[in-house]
Amino acid sequence: MEIAQESSVDRAEVADLYNSVGWLAYTRNPKILQRSIEGSHLVLTARNDDGLLLGLLRTVSDGETVCYVQDILIRPDAQRQGIGRALLVDAQKRYAHCRFFLLSTDHPDTEDARKSHPFYRSLGMIPHEEQGMAAFGLPVNR
Repeated sequence: MEIAQESSVDRAEVADLYNSVGWLAYTRNPKILQRSIEGSHLVLTARNDDGLLLGLLRTVSDGETVCYVQDILIRPDAQRQGIGRALLVDAQKRYAHCRFFLLSTDHPDTEDARKSHPFYRSLGMIPHEEQGMAAFGLPVNR
């Protein structure tokens, strides 16, 4: 497996990756997904020896004070092999100088959260409320 920063990723392979994890809201409009990828501050990919896209992490950032991990996703048949960890550790190193390194994820009561929250905690990440902080957002129709 190889982790690399990529400036452009093939639209079809990105759509295939997002579809593989069921993130269909992203793939309804491939042009918007592609612009989102291209507008990211950083795109890290994980590929197998044959070049298959196994995972992707992308950030939104000012590059100095705040890094927001917009997406991290790993193809289901490649999960639990250290790929997500490698992507997040790489990103954490690249943004170590930033004051905030953030991501949003599922509510603790969801099935996905029961899998992902222990993973994020294993990398030293702590929920906002445990840091005496809160996060807010406007409701969005999905």
